[in-house]
Amino acid sequence: MSSVKKYRPAASGLGIIRLVLIAACVAVVILSRRYLSAYPMIMYLVIGIFCASAFAAGMILLPIVFAKSTYTVSEDEILKVSGMFFISRQYMKTSCIQYITTVTTPLSKLTGMNFIIVNALGGRMIMLFLSKKDALEISATLNRTIRSRREWEKARQEKNG
Repeated sequence: MSSVKKYRPAASGLGIIRLVLIAACVAVVILSRRYLSAYPMIMYLVIGIFCASAFAAGMILLPIVFAKSTYTVSEDEILKVSGMFFISRQYMKTSCIQYITTVTTPLSKLTGMNFIIVNALGGRMIMLFLSKKDALEISATLNRTIRSRREWEKARQEKNG
């Protein structure tokens, strides 16, 4: 029986996204004041819309997405649950996996910007904003599963061939 482990996106990833949204808001304010100052109504409209959108995304929408996202990994299957209003479930058997790509960024222990892309027979699953420890653990589990399957297939071919 294989062990099943549940993972969640790292909270530090949400913090980094919020910092990027704040930086984008500051940039929009500066650029609007510089290039749209001749049109005050348009300038304040652009600033207001962008800042309100960034606030809604950073303080309401993204925390909901992070809270509802989970990745369940075992040696037999992977289940990804994500969404905001409409929850989607993505299921993949590990026997279908062709290869995985693990993406880690500089300072990924602090930022939570670690991603795993699982490529299977005609499909793809992307696990977003994992902690470095979780990303390496999932990657090791899936690589071990792929490797054991290949060894089993090789042994079967030698036996039949």
